[in-house]
Amino acid sequence: MPQVIGHRGAAGTYPENTMASFRRAFELGVDGIEFDVHRTADGHLVVIHDPTVDRTTSGSGLVMAMTLEQLRALDAGSWKDPRFAGERVPTLQEVVRAAPPGVRLYLELKAGSVHYPGIEEQLVEVLKAEGALERTQVSSFDHRALVKLKEICPELPLGMLTSSNLVDPVGMAKAIGCEAIHPFWAWVTPEYVEAAHAAGLKVNCWTVNDPMAIGLVQNAGVDGIITDYPERLVNR
Repeated sequence: MPQVIGHRGAAGTYPENTMASFRRAFELGVDGIEFDVHRTADGHLVVIHDPTVDRTTSGSGLVMAMTLEQLRALDAGSWKDPRFAGERVPTLQEVVRAAPPGVRLYLELKAGSVHYPGIEEQLVEVLKAEGALERTQVSSFDHRALVKLKEICPELPLGMLTSSNLVDPVGMAKAIGCEAIHPFWAWVTPEYVEAAHAAGLKVNCWTVNDPMAIGLVQNAGVDGIITDYPERLVNR
């Protein structure tokens, strides 16, 4: 059985990247959670997917233009359902500290959509301070950020995110020094997984919600399934 990785917590039914969503994922018994990291104007690493707050909070504007205090004043739950009113955008430290022992942290660094100078060094510092290096795998669509992270902290596990059907994803991931590839699920075939495993790489695919798609990637032999609906997988 592949590892069940809750995408932004349990984002299908709870407001994504909030503590309520992560708590729900933990209750369901996920093997890991996937979440996204940006940085505030005053230098705090926060867990939110978009570069702006418009879609998932009561506010508007760029995350990088707001202080943590301004960000935390926003409602990050009501957009999903009124019962989640009062949920806030969490900090990276809050999410790390809330995760039960044994739950792996799949952290997507949002370094490509906006420019955060020095965020790679800062991320490593926070993970070290929290004692979370070993159980965190950092991924990014910005492969230059992954190269930089490998230079800064060779022991930090990395995953190479891909949204397109690359000619040589295995070669790219090995060249960066990754331990895993995170492809869009539709590109995954048994041959893809076999090539990755032969090179010592794991395959964690995203974002797999449809039962038929779940069956396809399971049969292909993937190592992890990133899903908005972990409840559809934990009891299979």
